[in-house]
Amino acid sequence: MTTFSEARRHPAAPAAQSDAQPLLFEAKGLAKSYGRAVVLNDVSFEVPSNRVVTFVGENGAGKSTLFNILSGLVKPDQGAMRLAGRSFGVRSYGEAVAKGVSRVFQEQSLVANIPVYENLLLGHERRFTRAGQLIDKRAMIAAAERIVEEAGIDVDVRRRTGDYDFSKRQSIEIARACLATTHLAGITTPFILLDEPTSALDRRDEEAFFRLVARIKQRGSLLFVSHRLTEVLEISDIIYVLKDGELVARLDPRRTDEQQLHALMVGRERAADYYHERRQRRIEGSDYVIQADRLTDPGQFEDVSLTVRPGEVVGIGGLLDSGKSAVGKAIAGVVPAASGTVSLRGGKAVLPRISHLVRKGLGYVPAERLAEGMIAPFSVAWNISLASGADLFSSRFGIWRRHKEIEVAQHYAQQLSIKSATPNLSSARLSGGNQQKVVLARWLARDPDILVLDNPTRGVDAGAKEEIYRLIRDLTAAGVGILLITDELLELIGLSNRLLIMQRGRIVTEIDAPIDAKPSEREVVAWMLPQSSDRADPPKPLANLEIVP
Repeated sequence: MTTFSEARRHPAAPAAQSDAQPLLFEAKGLAKSYGRAVVLNDVSFEVPSNRVVTFVGENGAGKSTLFNILSGLVKPDQGAMRLAGRSFGVRSYGEAVAKGVSRVFQEQSLVANIPVYENLLLGHERRFTRAGQLIDKRAMIAAAERIVEEAGIDVDVRRRTGDYDFSKRQSIEIARACLATTHLAGITTPFILLDEPTSALDRRDEEAFFRLVARIKQRGSLLFVSHRLTEVLEISDIIYVLKDGELVARLDPRRTDEQQLHALMVGRERAADYYHERRQRRIEGSDYVIQADRLTDPGQFEDVSLTVRPGEVVGIGGLLDSGKSAVGKAIAGVVPAASGTVSLRGGKAVLPRISHLVRKGLGYVPAERLAEGMIAPFSVAWNISLASGADLFSSRFGIWRRHKEIEVAQHYAQQLSIKSATPNLSSARLSGGNQQKVVLARWLARDPDILVLDNPTRGVDAGAKEEIYRLIRDLTAAGVGILLITDELLELIGLSNRLLIMQRGRIVTEIDAPIDAKPSEREVVAWMLPQSSDRADPPKPLANLEIVP
């Protein structure tokens, strides 16, 4: 039987041999600044044909700006590029796609309320017109079906895109970037830019993705960005390290490891106590900061009850279709449950509504940062004050306290090390990790009693993750309760006092995770996987399941 990690691996020529390959892409002296902020400085690199080349670096290192330049969204201040031996200078993403460069963006860019086939073929509609006006819908559906078949994803292309979960939508976006141009535009040597493509994929979709990468590599090359260093080492032929906008290393993945990558990225070795487990509090007493009772939303989750005590981290784990994110939204009152109640600090039990709960001391960080967590074009200060306009930042006469808004934004930009963040800077100009810190700052400004965190480190580099883990321990030391929902298995185990594991919308077990007796990955995963019967016995460990962090 093929193990999970074997499905991810594919034959890769050693980086030392890559120099003998003809170059598909070459960049020389790329530079980009915004005012006094230097984002990229004299970056030069090569992408040989039929290779996977990876860029790693902290949030704010310049990776997204580099990808924006390559995909025609940003014009470099200096430098030159060549694609397949020809000068490559594009002024738009459409022009880049026409030349064979396509991209999977860090944040999903699909249109949720149109069918899958329309998303897959977006921008290529003219190829399916008759008489210049009539769209051949059948031909579009057939073309889309060929794309998803080659991508190995199980979707009905006629269904509305928003009907699928986050993982499937990410798979659709990957299929569009990797295959639409080769199927429709006759591109024989594609150059695919992949920005954190696996951060939202479940196990099955991730396996399909790595098989697709192996196929694409036979025809063209891929430029890959990921904060999952284990994944980087497995998939890459060449690794480049960016730090503070400069290229600091070119590495052979066979001759490096995660510790070395981390040190090059952040300028220090990764802490042995990465999750700050030694600071985990021993929780005693029966007081609760939050208590949920029999929350139910038919089709999403059923009969969910849980408690979180002051200073405790309660983790909720499960597969992407387990309903854990829906439970988080219901507890926070973002999407009201059909029935059930939530009470804060022993107060009145009510059907949760976010406006009420925020006033009582709850904060909520969603999984989809740009879709639900912030309004990116608005300023850093505006996004931090977003949840507090009715009280913290306005007087009792309704006069906006702009000076306080600026003061609070400056305080948290410094406290959370939000790089380049000035109060009036558009949040869209920040890296993904720094945007996440802005979302966290919004709730820290309210001095919460309970935080519901849904994948708080998704799309965040290793150094910023450690900062967020330290922040979580600081909050628990102050008596804040944390309800942590995460797809990261080691994060779930390392941070939590207790684990609640969900399957098919129900909590199936509770696992204690004290400092000196953390459960194993195998034990936790075995509870996540559906069993063939409804017996109450603990599931048996799967002997041939290899867990990859």
